[in-house]
Amino acid sequence: MKHPKIIKKFGGWGLFSGTTHCNTLDLALRHVEDVLLRRASLLSDKWLVNPEVRKIFERQVLANVFNISVRSDEKTFSSARLQPWCERMEISAGEELCGDDDDSLYMLYAGEVQIQGRDGHDYSVFTGSFFNLDKLLISIGALSGVPSTLGAHATMDSTVLVVNRKKFVQMQKEDGALTQKLLMTLIVQNESHRPGRVRPIARARMALMEEIDESVHNLNNPDRFSNMSMNLLKGNDYQIQLTEAQEESFKNIFDIIDDDDEKEIPMDNFAKYVIREAKSLGSQIHHKQFMEMIDHSGIDEDGDGVLSIDEFLHFLQGLFLSDIPSKEVPTLRVAYDEAVAEAPDEPMDEARVQVLFAKLGFDVKGAGWQDVMGVIDADGDGDVDFQEFLTGIGMMKKMCILSTKLDDAFRDYKEQSLAKRRSTFALSNAQPEEIKRSKTPGMFTTSFATAVSSKSQRRLFVPQDNLDDSTQSENNMELDAMDLENFLNVSHDMAEEMVFLADQDEVEAHENEDADGSDASIVADRTIDRDEFQQLIRSWS
Repeated sequence: MKHPKIIKKFGGWGLFSGTTHCNTLDLALRHVEDVLLRRASLLSDKWLVNPEVRKIFERQVLANVFNISVRSDEKTFSSARLQPWCERMEISAGEELCGDDDDSLYMLYAGEVQIQGRDGHDYSVFTGSFFNLDKLLISIGALSGVPSTLGAHATMDSTVLVVNRKKFVQMQKEDGALTQKLLMTLIVQNESHRPGRVRPIARARMALMEEIDESVHNLNNPDRFSNMSMNLLKGNDYQIQLTEAQEESFKNIFDIIDDDDEKEIPMDNFAKYVIREAKSLGSQIHHKQFMEMIDHSGIDEDGDGVLSIDEFLHFLQGLFLSDIPSKEVPTLRVAYDEAVAEAPDEPMDEARVQVLFAKLGFDVKGAGWQDVMGVIDADGDGDVDFQEFLTGIGMMKKMCILSTKLDDAFRDYKEQSLAKRRSTFALSNAQPEEIKRSKTPGMFTTSFATAVSSKSQRRLFVPQDNLDDSTQSENNMELDAMDLENFLNVSHDMAEEMVFLADQDEVEAHENEDADGSDASIVADRTIDRDEFQQLIRSWS
C-alpha cells in the first residue's frame, strides 16, 4: 500500500495496530510464510511424544541434508549435490552482486537478496533460490537476447553459493543431471513470478502409474516374486553398498566440511554444517534440538570427538540403506536379468525399474519411490545397473521398516485415544449425550468456517469393545481432532489445526446446528489416515 491518504486513514482507524510492515509484496509473502511455518512446526512437534516417531523424524531430517537426488520434477534439492561445483561467499548487507560482467550462477544459502529486473520490477529472493542464471546461459550461448537481471544486492548479511562460468561448463560435461535440474529450477521460479522460497511438491504421474499397473497385471507369473519385499525383512547378512554416485558425492561433501584438510572433522564443525544445510531447506528445528539429534545419531563411533571418512560413509550407509538376507540375492539377480531380457537393447529406465519393483511386491506409488529412483539414477544416465538396483532394494527395505514403525505408532495413538474415551464415557454416563464446546478457529482452519460461526457441535463417540476386525483394520483406522485431544493432551482448537495440516482429502463442509436448532455453523469432518500421517512426518522434516 503506497497511497499516503489511504495509509493515514487506515492508521486513524487503528487497522495497522500490532501489524508488521513490509516494504514489498515479496517480503510480506515471506513474512506470512514464516509465521505459518513456525505455527505448523509448533503443531507438528506435538506428534513427537512417541519416541519412535521422534527417531524417524530426526533420521529424515538428516537424510534430507545428504540427499543427492536432483530429479527434474522436484522443485528444490539439497545443496549437498551442488557444493562440489561452487564456492561459498559471505556478503554484507548492501553489498552488490550480478554486475555487468558477472556471469556466475548464485544460490542463496542464507539471508536475503533483492534483484533488480530489466523490466523495472525489483523482487526479493530467499533461502534456496537461484538467481543470475540467465546471464550465465547467455554467456555460454545457451540462451539468446539480453539478461533480465540488471543487478542484485544483499538486504541483510547473507551467504551465497557461487558457480562460475568455467565450473558450470565442467558441470555440463560431468554431471548432466544436475545441469538439467538447474534449468528446470529456473523455469519453475519464472512460472511462480517470484523466485521465493521454493519447496518440493508431489507430481502425479497417472499415465506412468496406469502403465505400471497394466504391466504388473499382464505378467506371465505375477506371484513368482511377489513375496520378495516380505522375504527381505527376514535377514540382514548381505551388506548393501552405496552407489558410486553416492560415495563420490559424500566424499566431496566430507572434503568441503574438512576445510583444513586434516582428514578428520571435529564434531562441532560437522554439526554446524548439518544445521546450516537443514535451515537452508526450511527446517524450523532449534539449534539445541539439532545438537541432540546429531549426538543421538551415533555417527562418532569411537567417541573421540572427530569424524573420519570411514565413520562418515558408514553413518550415511546406515542412514539410507538396510542390509538384506544373502539367500535372496540370487533371486533378485534372476528377477533383474529377466527384466533386462524383456528389452535387451533398451536401457533399464525408470518405467522398467518401477515395474520390476512393483513385481517384487514394493509400493511404487508413494512419494518415497521418487527418492529411491532419484538416488539410484543420480548419475542421470537413465540406465540402472544391477548394483544400483540392489542399492534401491536396500533403500526400499529401509523405508518399509520405518513405515512399519510409523504404523505401530499410529495404532498406538488410536489405542490410547480409545482407552481414554472409554474411561471418559464410564465417568460421564449421567452427562447429556450431546456436548457443546465453544471454539475459536485456529490459524489453519478454513476461512469460511471462521466467518460463519465460532461454535461447533461434537457428538461423544462411544467405542464398542466388540468392534469387528475390519473396522479396526489399519486401512480403515483414522484419527480425528478428539483423538488428538485425548492422547496428545492438546486443546480442541490446536487438535483441529493439526488435523487440518495433515488431512489431504477434499472434505465437503456441511451445516451443523445445536440441539435447539439455533447457532448453525459450517463444519468439515476432517480425519487423518495412516498414509496422511506418514506423509506429514516426511513433509515436516
